[in-house]
Amino acid sequence: MKLNSHLEHKFSWLAFPGLIRAIVMLQCVVFALILVKPETASFFEVTPEGLLKGEYWRLVAWVFYPLVAPYGPFGTLMSVIFLMFITRIAFLFSDSLEHAWGEVRTSFYVYSTLICQIIILSFIPFPGLGSQMFYLAIFFAFATLFPHHEFLLFLVLPVKVWILATISAAGLFLQAVQIPFLFTLYAISLLPYLVWALPRMRHWGKQRKQIAARRVDYQEKIKGGPVLFHECAICKRTEADNPNLDFRVAPDGKEYCLDHLDEDGKPRPS
Repeated sequence: MKLNSHLEHKFSWLAFPGLIRAIVMLQCVVFALILVKPETASFFEVTPEGLLKGEYWRLVAWVFYPLVAPYGPFGTLMSVIFLMFITRIAFLFSDSLEHAWGEVRTSFYVYSTLICQIIILSFIPFPGLGSQMFYLAIFFAFATLFPHHEFLLFLVLPVKVWILATISAAGLFLQAVQIPFLFTLYAISLLPYLVWALPRMRHWGKQRKQIAARRVDYQEKIKGGPVLFHECAICKRTEADNPNLDFRVAPDGKEYCLDHLDEDGKPRPS
């Protein structure tokens, strides 16, 4: 996430060290609260009915609703286990982003992502939508910065994070193909990530092309023989013809061997 260093210093007071960690920990508290009092779950959900009643605080409360439902389809125990894994991974994301970006930029990324989610939920109050897209925005940022980090899929199979991110992005794209309106929804939800990542990816693409071009040029030179640095403009001899041959650059800017230079360093025809 590109941020001018002057602005970063000016708004450093807005930095929240460990912001992602704090959000996840509060979600764990809400998870426990819902386990004790299941009826409290409705207070953290964004619903059309709630917004119509003027309960706009729901547009902020959803941030603290856990991504894993306490009473999921696999039972409470599995929900607790999933929550533990998600919490550990979220802590990894938090520490890694703050290490790469710093606390100010990471905080601004989270703030801007949450604002985009709130805008979407103001028009499409769908329960669970905000948490899913919020975590995806954090996940995509981590995958872009650390593409070769590996996760153990099913605790056995090591998979690089860029592969998981690509699969997730492909899933969003396929959903949007079936429901075109989702293109707009996903674009706004992930706007901070797109603003930061697209220029970065374009820069990477240019670098890869330049490196590939240099590699091809180098391979062609290798196939054509040894790389030569000197060549006499008159006799066309090089250091490959005689390793002991000395070369000088004449006033005309061309290179000559000593056999074709006079004492004043000017070219001397054969």
